[in-house]
Formats: sequence, C-alpha cells, structure tokens
Amino acid sequence: MAAAPALATTVHITEPRPAPAWAVLERHLLTVLNRAGEKFVATYTNPDGTLRWKERYEGGMNSSDDSYEGFRHLSMVYVLGGDPQLDTRHRWVWEGITRMFTRYGNIYREFDSNWDWMHHGEGYTSFYTLGLANPRDAKFRARSEKFARMFTGEDPESPNYDPERNIMRAVMNGSRGPKMEWTTRDWIPTNGNLTYYHLPYDDIPGVTKSAGWINDEQFAVIVKTMSDRMAKGDVPINLTATPLIADAYLYTGGGQYKRWVTRYIEGWEERTRANNGITPDNVGLSGRVGENMNGNWWGGYYGWRWPRGGIDVIRAEITAAKVAQLLTGEAKWFDLPRSQVELVRKQGRAEGRALHVPQRYDQRGWNSWAPEPGYPYIRMWLHTFDHREWREIERIIGERGGRYSGPEQDFEWMEFLSGKRPDYPVRALTRDLGFVQEKMHHILNEHGDPETWVDSKWSDAQPLATDALLRLTVGSVPIDVRGEMLHCSLRYFDADRKRAGLPEGVAALITRIERDAVDVELVNTNLFEARRMIVQGGAYGEHQILKAGAVGVNAAWFEVRLEPGAGAKLTVSMKRYANRPSYAWPKVLE
Repeated sequence: MAAAPALATTVHITEPRPAPAWAVLERHLLTVLNRAGEKFVATYTNPDGTLRWKERYEGGMNSSDDSYEGFRHLSMVYVLGGDPQLDTRHRWVWEGITRMFTRYGNIYREFDSNWDWMHHGEGYTSFYTLGLANPRDAKFRARSEKFARMFTGEDPESPNYDPERNIMRAVMNGSRGPKMEWTTRDWIPTNGNLTYYHLPYDDIPGVTKSAGWINDEQFAVIVKTMSDRMAKGDVPINLTATPLIADAYLYTGGGQYKRWVTRYIEGWEERTRANNGITPDNVGLSGRVGENMNGNWWGGYYGWRWPRGGIDVIRAEITAAKVAQLLTGEAKWFDLPRSQVELVRKQGRAEGRALHVPQRYDQRGWNSWAPEPGYPYIRMWLHTFDHREWREIERIIGERGGRYSGPEQDFEWMEFLSGKRPDYPVRALTRDLGFVQEKMHHILNEHGDPETWVDSKWSDAQPLATDALLRLTVGSVPIDVRGEMLHCSLRYFDADRKRAGLPEGVAALITRIERDAVDVELVNTNLFEARRMIVQGGAYGEHQILKAGAVGVNAAWFEVRLEPGAGAKLTVSMKRYANRPSYAWPKVLE
C-alpha cells in the first residue's frame, strides 16, 4: 500500500438546482443535532466535565463503557458536518468521565482496569471518532499509543497478551493486566444480568434455573464455576481489541501495530482450521483449545453457548476483518467470518418464508433456532463486494417482504442503492428527526435524581441520531456499538474553514455503491454563497480516486467548488484500499 499522492484536481459545479427534499432535511437534521448535542451535554454533565451522577459507585468489574458510549456521537456529528464545538465538548466530557471513574476505582492509567472486550468495545468506540475529528491532538494520540501497548505485549504493567502463544491471557483484561479469577464482588451489580440469560452451564452443582432462581448462595457457585472455566485464556470476543491497535496505527503509521493485528487474527484462523472449520470459543493459557472446558471447543465467555450465542463470535470476527482489510488492503480476512456465517446457515431450517438458524451450540448440538440475522451479509458485502454476500442479501430481502427492524433497516438502504425505494432518504432522515424529537422531549423535562440513575442512563438518553447521515452521506452502515471504527466510501472536508465535515449548507447523497465506483449527489442549498469542499476516498484516505465525473483525479481526494444553489451527481470511480490509511487530513487543509 502506498502513501496517498497530493491533491491534483478541482471539479467545478455551476448548474443551478433547486434543493431536493432530502437535501433540506439533511441540513435540518445537522442543525438539530448541533442543538441537541449541546443540550444533552449541558443537562447531564457538571461544570468540570464529570457526569451528574453518583458520589460513590460500586461497580465491580462493570466500568465506564456506558458513560463513554453515551457521548460517542458528539465527534461523529462534527465529522459528518456538525458544529466543531461538539468535538470540543466530547473531549471535555471524555476527560471528565476518565477522572470520575478513576476516583471510583474502575479506571487506572486512563483505561478500564478489567472488563471484557464486548464492553471495552462499547466504550472505546467513542475513542476512535476523536482521531477522525482531530488527528493533531497530541494528548489523545499519546493515549492511543499507550492503550495499544497494553494489548500488544509492550506494557509490562499490563501483560494482557502472550506473544509466544499469540493469545490474550484472560477474558477480563485492561490497564491492570489479565484478571485470572472472578469473585462475587467483581460481578456486582451485574449479577442481575444472569437472570436475563440461561445458565452458562447445565452442570453447575446444586443450581437449576426456575422462577426466582438466583440467590446469594447460588450466585457464588455460578461465579466460581464461571471463573474456573472462563476466566483464564483467550476468547473470540477479544478480536474486538483490533480497532484499538489500528487506532494507534492510524495516528502513527507504526508497522508494529499492523503486524500485531494481522498476527492475532491469523491465530484465530489457525485454530478455526484445526477445529474442523468452527471457531472455538475458548483457548487455555497453554494455547490449547478446551483446556478449561473438559476439552470442549464451546462454552467460553461470549461464545457459542453463553450468553447470546454464536452471533457474538461472528460480530467480533467481522470487526477484526474490517480493520485488517483497512491496514493491508486485502479482503481475505473476511474468509473467517464468512465461514462461520455459512456454517450456521447450513444448519438452518425453513419456517414460513424465513430461514431459522441455531443461535447456540453446546452438549445438545446446535439449538435455540431463531430468524437468521441478515446484517452480517451487508457488513461483509460493503467491504468484499463478493457475489456470495449479495446473493444472500437478495434472498433475505425476498424473505422479509420489505419489513425490517433494528439493524435490518440496512436492507431498506440496500434496496435504495439498487434503484428501489426512491423515497428512502426522506423517510430515513425523517425517522432520525423523530428520534431526536423523542429524546429531546425527555431531556428538556429531566427531573430525575442522579443518585438513582443506572449505568445506561447516558446511552439511553443520548439524542444524536447518525444512522441516516452515515448511510446516505458517506456510505457506511451505522457503526456497530460493540467496537467498530468508521468504514465508508467517501468523506468530506470544508476547504474554506479547514475543518472536517460537509461545508455549511452543502448536502450529500450517495445513491450507488459498487466495488469500483460510487454515485454521489452534491447540492449547495445556500443560494447566495459558493462553497469549496474536499471529497476524500474513504474515512482515512485509503481509497484512490481515479475519476470524478469526466475529470481525471488519480489521488486520494479532490476539490469541489459548488456555486450558490448549484448541484450535480458525480460518478466517482476508485480503487479501494490502495493507499496507506491515516487519520491525517489532506495537506491542503493544513
């Protein structure tokens, strides 16, 4: 992969175009998000940036992830075209949360002491947006490298990684290193979560699940059994650490970070091949699969049996594959998650129009059938553009009959990109405006007692809807809260103000995404002033843009000048993952 060459081209758009409804709604949503973010922060933080919350917090291993997560959209809204002050407030709140949870005892050396990478992933998704918003912030760049060293074997105080065996040493890890044993205190107040799930094992002495089943004695036995079997060694959810290491690479270009990411994923690939094509969900400290599970390849933490089943394994593998492709330019990393998705699908059975697949595997074999989750196919296709993923996307569109919910709203977007659902942009933007309105009604009428608020208060209350903006403006699925970074087709900068995001008054709509091209509409809704913007290939300049319309580019970015009230559709042809990715902005913005 090569470093991106310098800017070479300006595309001049002069044709007047009345602003379409989607463009007006897009700009209105950005304006609303600016105000909503400001009010959200003002309502739930103190003057020093800490949260309006408990004076004391007994959280066991449960830590700061929900707090960081609740504010994760602030910098992203700025990156998309919102007010730069949102990024400033995000950094201020980050500092406040870090100080607060350090005082609580959950954070040490600015990073969570011990927690799993499902929860680390949720919290530090917020961290990755900061590099996009301002790669020149020396404090956060230094933190990125410090955090990465905690998981690459370079930090002697945090020996989470065993370089000889290429494994993480424990399920619970962090700034204090691997946590090899769990106690009931560690699981307070999260013990209540155990009642939401089936038992982690069916052979826990003296424990059976029934109505009101959990008590202190049973809880202690459950935790001891989980500690003995789950605590030591590696699990696939640790693949969610790969974006943290990639974050340091995007700041520095350090080759050691790239090597760690690829080697760690290769370890899981090797174990999957040795386990007859199934990713094992537990690896002992010796590197042997099933070492703590009586030889069983299943039964690990966030594994094939508990708590939700194999989808957590698959999601972690997709997150890691995206990072590895970004750093290496190769799509081969998706072979691992694809193999697991295909494995589960082959166990499926038709129920009505939809395919139902097993969610879990244990001593009974495959079990717990439910409708097949479709979003993994979209998340892989946007990186591989492989016909195998697209075939399954078309199948699921047919099965669902146009009815989608939750993450499956991505299928509405896929239909739009295929030339169907022309009203999708307006509906999606209107839906997100409705989300903001609902949340703001609660925020503006907040009279709760902070001492009674639970950990998820901030993520539940946050009003910053970015799903439609991510899909429509930059060509990205909404970022998986469990640890993903932004991966997209295009990114924008304001060339006049030298800031991230769409210039004031400019709206963008990607209407087609292919392996080698995207179609994007750019509209200046301002009828009185011209705008200059930079269009970049990918979030990190990783895509080489070959042409913009009829204009040759052959660079990672090009400039667009939009006259007052002007608009046009451009076909941007590109070679994906051709350049070395970096948080660094185009040099013309320096």
